[in-house]
Amino acid sequence: MMNAFGWLLSPVRTLIAIMHTAFCSTVGLVAMGLDKRNGDWVMWNVGRVLWSRPLLRWIVGARLDIEVHPQTQALANERQGMVLVANHSSFLDINAAFAASPTPIVFLSKASVRKVPLLGKLNELAGTVFVERGNRASSEKAVQQLTQTLQQGRSVLVFPEGTRSKDGKLMPFKKGAIHLANAAGAPIVPVHISGTWERLAPGKVLLGPSSKRIAVRIGAPLSNSAHSVQDILESARRAIEDLARNH
Repeated sequence: MMNAFGWLLSPVRTLIAIMHTAFCSTVGLVAMGLDKRNGDWVMWNVGRVLWSRPLLRWIVGARLDIEVHPQTQALANERQGMVLVANHSSFLDINAAFAASPTPIVFLSKASVRKVPLLGKLNELAGTVFVERGNRASSEKAVQQLTQTLQQGRSVLVFPEGTRSKDGKLMPFKKGAIHLANAAGAPIVPVHISGTWERLAPGKVLLGPSSKRIAVRIGAPLSNSAHSVQDILESARRAIEDLARNH
């Protein structure tokens, strides 16, 4: 009965989520229009406080469970830029990452995201690192921007699977994102997100009901010194799998 009632509410929740996202995007665009240096403020106070946490808790109706490894929290306290490497199975993963990250975050994203109304422009102004697949010049520019962003103490979130998992299971990682992260020379931190696929899986347009909590586990930084991209890729995947087993 409760599940059936939840599905009846799905269109309402979805509409409210869209309206809430549009409102928050507008607030962010206004803030960035007033001062382009407001990127960190927008990502933290709009992306995290105004958009993501209320959306997940009150609109989606999920309990949030967040864990950050002490070593990673210490780097965040020191304003050390990090590359957060996470699994990806739902659009809600973006909100989960915003809600859980101990530092302001931007994203390493495919260039097509620029075309998304409001959110695309806001991401561009706030510092999202865009890269066009298969374009060497775009990759080189992304490395430069990524390095500058990390030096400013921001974290950059990367989804190395390259797309959302249709069944919620971890897919093979692509080397490109790991290569860019390694080239930037910043600590690489594994992240596992659960509870989002059940509510908004790929191909779904309505937020579905679920009693499962949305949990985000942010692990310890990986060692990337004197390791190949392939070694780092495998280490990141193993670390995310370990975090998943602890959920």
